[in-house]
Amino acid sequence: MSRAALLPPVLLGLVVLLLAQMVGLGLSALLGLPVPGVVIGIVLLVVLGLLRPTRAVLRVAEPAATPLLAHLQLLFVPPGVGILLELDSLAQKALPIALAVGGSFVVTLLVAGTMLQALLRRQDRRRARGRAADGRGPDGGSGEPGGPDAPQPGGAAA
Repeated sequence: MSRAALLPPVLLGLVVLLLAQMVGLGLSALLGLPVPGVVIGIVLLVVLGLLRPTRAVLRVAEPAATPLLAHLQLLFVPPGVGILLELDSLAQKALPIALAVGGSFVVTLLVAGTMLQALLRRQDRRRARGRAADGRGPDGGSGEPGGPDAPQPGGAAA
């Protein structure tokens, strides 16, 4: 029996999470990336979860991750304290900060809206092609003037 199997599941999960963080920090430092190592570690965990052979790694980390996610609001306390400590500096740079936040919001909104419209048009084209291949008209009926899907005179259905 391996030593890892003897560890409690929460402790083993913490080991996996901390290893992912350490690998991310190492990659960030070695490659000189402008991305925090913690973010690289999270991306590494996501990649491990997407690949079928390494999904077990995420299942091992889950007992430690679930309680952390349950208390996620506590992780917002340090940034909140930092904002309060730097309130004077933030007030002096309020306009650039507001422009950056507002601009990123508008850009994100425009990109998401454009993407949604493109995907909806694509979906409509696929549906139209599917109906054309089935021999149905644009309303989903057979398209024949006297066919079973055609409206009956007087509004009565046959």
